[in-house]
Amino acid sequence: MKADNQNSFFLLGEAVVDLISTEIVNNLEEASCFQKFAGGEVANLAMNLSRLGFPAVLGACVGQDSFGSFLQDQYAEAGVILDYLQITEEAPTTIIPVARQTDTPDFMVYRGADRYLKITDGLLTGVENCKAIHTSAFALSQDPCRSTILSIIESTLKTDMVVSFDPNYHPGIWPDLPDYKSFLKDFYQHVTITKPSLDDSIRFFGPKQEPIEYLERFLSLGPEIVVLTMGSRGVLLGTSTGDRVHIHANLIPVVDVTGAGDAFWSGLLTGLLEGMSPVGAARLGQAIAEFKIGILGPVKQFLTMEEFKKTADKVSVSTIQSKTH
Repeated sequence: MKADNQNSFFLLGEAVVDLISTEIVNNLEEASCFQKFAGGEVANLAMNLSRLGFPAVLGACVGQDSFGSFLQDQYAEAGVILDYLQITEEAPTTIIPVARQTDTPDFMVYRGADRYLKITDGLLTGVENCKAIHTSAFALSQDPCRSTILSIIESTLKTDMVVSFDPNYHPGIWPDLPDYKSFLKDFYQHVTITKPSLDDSIRFFGPKQEPIEYLERFLSLGPEIVVLTMGSRGVLLGTSTGDRVHIHANLIPVVDVTGAGDAFWSGLLTGLLEGMSPVGAARLGQAIAEFKIGILGPVKQFLTMEEFKKTADKVSVSTIQSKTH
């Protein structure tokens, strides 16, 4: 598949192998057996979008090794556009062991090839055919990948390009900047849409704040839409135009929460770029995320978008009042 569709999503960042424990455990120390999956927030989202029927272009880097070949096969099977996937001999493919849990999982990151995404003329011209750019805090945490992404985003500043950003910051991703959180806050001047989790919010702004306070703090950094996901507590949505909404989660059996945020992104982005309201797009994201957490590993077969939209219509919503708004 070629990246010639003006509705393509251009996804820039991490392509990794997730090694997820086969049993639910408290932490990695308790895990004894693992199963490998294609992972990484950016690459997972590319596969989700493609499987949902939306052209997804992946700009990422993998190692010239068996894990790198595994990832290429997984992306090709999902229908991801791989014109700009880079392969390097400078480092092995990045791997992330993950303890399977029903809440925030324990994990470790072995950084490798993902950080070697380098700027090319192809990347700069490829983004011109796309409608939105998506990247992550993981992807921006180390050079040369960070400089590559910044160059691409700067090349689109005079356009109406939507920039979505997952602030999946964690000290365990080994950022190479001494004050990485300050860099990320400055990066928000480029961001249209962001989806922090409650864990992301605590790492960004510190503990002991209410979710609505975290929502307002992210909005103050400049994005037009902020969606704060809170697991079983649902989602808070805020917009620069004044919306403040609580989208409620349904109580469903949890098999694997790894990748739930990426599934949410799938509904949020496709809904927004299809003209849905922020609330409607977030309800769609919630429906797809709830579908995903009932499945171990990446979703290989989604429902149709029409089926997801019907489910989303049943997701309950209530207006909230912010103390600072």
